Amino acid sequence: MLGQVKKIENWPLDGSRIYEVAFSIYFIITFFLTSTYTDYIPSHSLHELSFIPLVMVLFKIIILDFNEHKRWCINILLLALLVICWRKSGEFILFPMGIFVLGAHGVSMRRIIYLYFVLGTVMLSFAFFTSLLGLTKNLIFYRGGSHSIRQSFGIIYPTDFAAHVLFLVLAYCYLHFGRIGWVDNIAFLALAVGVERFCDARLGAGAIILTVPIIWIGQLARQHHLWARTIAIFYWILPIIAGYITVLTAYLYHPNNASMEKLNSLLSGRLYFGHLAFIKYHLTLFGQKVVENGFGGNAGHHLANSNDSSSYFYIDSSFLRIIILYGIIMFILILLALSAISWLSIRQEDFALASILVIVTISAVVEQRLIDITYNPFLLALFAQCYYQIKNKIGETS
Repeated sequence: MLGQVKKIENWPLDGSRIYEVAFSIYFIITFFLTSTYTDYIPSHSLHELSFIPLVMVLFKIIILDFNEHKRWCINILLLALLVICWRKSGEFILFPMGIFVLGAHGVSMRRIIYLYFVLGTVMLSFAFFTSLLGLTKNLIFYRGGSHSIRQSFGIIYPTDFAAHVLFLVLAYCYLHFGRIGWVDNIAFLALAVGVERFCDARLGAGAIILTVPIIWIGQLARQHHLWARTIAIFYWILPIIAGYITVLTAYLYHPNNASMEKLNSLLSGRLYFGHLAFIKYHLTLFGQKVVENGFGGNAGHHLANSNDSSSYFYIDSSFLRIIILYGIIMFILILLALSAISWLSIRQEDFALASILVIVTISAVVEQRLIDITYNPFLLALFAQCYYQIKNKIGETS
């Protein structure tokens, strides 16, 4: 027994394994927070538990990654910025995303996405089937005017369920990018139809459908098809353009403009509420507290079944949320991070991450999940050990 103890004591601390365990724990905890299982496990208890994996990753960042002094200093500065934005905005969600992005240094991106895909598929299937069996709530919402029934299948809101499906599809595309064929595409389209039919999540379904041509173009670009490469090499600029146009359009929105009102209607009123955010709040460098009132939640919302929805106010667009809640500096940093990840993917002529980030960017224009690690793990590629980086190192060694 003493010999076994000595062996354990001599084990080197593996930062990658610590990170993977922490990521898995955090993902499971926060997934439950997006589900109606908070009836059984109180939200505040889950929030408290989520600090355990965050401390594990902070240990890796501050202690295990100390051998690279320049990176360590940059990490400390960025952690300080994350804390400032958290305290200024009162919103916690960016803080853990930032910690996991910084802590991903030296960790295999493929391993992270594999863990995300396996755990996400199991957890979503669990929530889906237990809601159908009546073991947990399957919240039902009604869209005003159309009287369409929107089911959430164990998740707190139908669009959240659709978002889980979308990002699991993207994770699958990352893991099997070179082997995706017509069978996979049919499955993606079937998922999109199901999401639209049962959740009435039109924008989520549209994003899943867009995955088919975007991934196909990326595959052809990897195979050196000239026309596909001509399109795909500009993927890196899309996050900057999309962020700029989203913010500018919301700021300039006016209901008397027929074109803008048509676009607002197409986006389910998102332009109006984005413009309202600019009226109610000024832009800041490091963020501010924003009071919102949405339809979602485990218990549903009284506005969902009332005739008076005048008190509703929620900023759906990720780009608008970031610039208003977290400030101009964080908005610029996140846009640059998205473009950098995409640019590195294109530079190594891989196109997998670049293609996936096109869908992530389109989703971020209308949905709020860009900086939520429970949905979007692809920001972790900024510092993670991606296969395009491994390819580059192998080339240099040769």
